[in-house]
Amino acid sequence: MRKINAIVDISSFFAALASFLSGIVTWKILPFGQGFKGGAGDPGSDFFLSLARHSWMDVHIISSLIFVALVVIHLALHWHWIKNLPKMFK
Repeated sequence: MRKINAIVDISSFFAALASFLSGIVTWKILPFGQGFKGGAGDPGSDFFLSLARHSWMDVHIISSLIFVALVVIHLALHWHWIKNLPKMFK
């Protein structure tokens, strides 16, 4: 159980990190608009680290879904503890 919990926790950290970083890229570096930085950058350069904006959005959506699934697994692994929380505060 401890090994599974550690794997889930570490994996969820990296999924959340990928979601965060890809969100920053799509928000600040490749926002909606014409080209790089919404047209303020080099025209025709709508790629960042060899990925287009739609590919960054795919990374963002997939990593976010993986993160949510891992959080659900994390909660399931700790369900006994969560269920006993009211007893701890009596």
